[in-house]
Amino acid sequence: MVLEGDCSQITSPGQFVNIHLPGFYLRRPISVCDLEGDQLTLIYKTVGKGTAYMAERKTGETLLLLTGLGNGYDLSCAGSKPLLVGGGAGVPPMYFLAKRLCAEGKTVHVIMGFNRQDEIFFEEEFKKLGCRVTVTTVDGSYGKKGFVTDALPENYSYVYTCGPEPMLKAVYKAVQTEGQFSFEERMGCGFGACMGCSCRTLTGYKRICKDGPVLRKEEILWED
Repeated sequence: MVLEGDCSQITSPGQFVNIHLPGFYLRRPISVCDLEGDQLTLIYKTVGKGTAYMAERKTGETLLLLTGLGNGYDLSCAGSKPLLVGGGAGVPPMYFLAKRLCAEGKTVHVIMGFNRQDEIFFEEEFKKLGCRVTVTTVDGSYGKKGFVTDALPENYSYVYTCGPEPMLKAVYKAVQTEGQFSFEERMGCGFGACMGCSCRTLTGYKRICKDGPVLRKEEILWED
């Protein structure tokens, strides 16, 4: 979905927007895939009534968004060879991040993980940015068979990742450097008022919508 409007509050890759859908009580948080001027690109999967409503919108309709939510990724930590790891719905924010890092002259390696070939998207878009791209599929129908952790390179300066929590936990255990991990959590307000998405970290409780969704590797406390 490509939207046009005031995007001035979106300043960092990894931030998200919260979309108001008429007739639905809670807004839908969607990560930013790309931003060019006042044009915002979102990629989402239709999994329920809310996203089904979004998929039915037509060109010219208007949606009400809260923008610039969350802290986003800190690019100053990247080093010269950042590694970006995205799984499924965690791939879109990696594109905006890769675009910024490539513009800074970084050598970017992107690993994308999917269950099967028909779920893959944006492989060519990452390559056009100049990224080295590795695709993994659980069933081996495309690319390297297995999980994203089966494709980790030996040489990288820093890790940025986004995806389902089991993948994040596996990446946390497997990587050799520090990094930043973007978490998904059910949200009420999306801007830190309701405290509904608070999670315990080594540095205290943090609201994923406001203090996150990006947490640094060294502060993550995994719940068993």
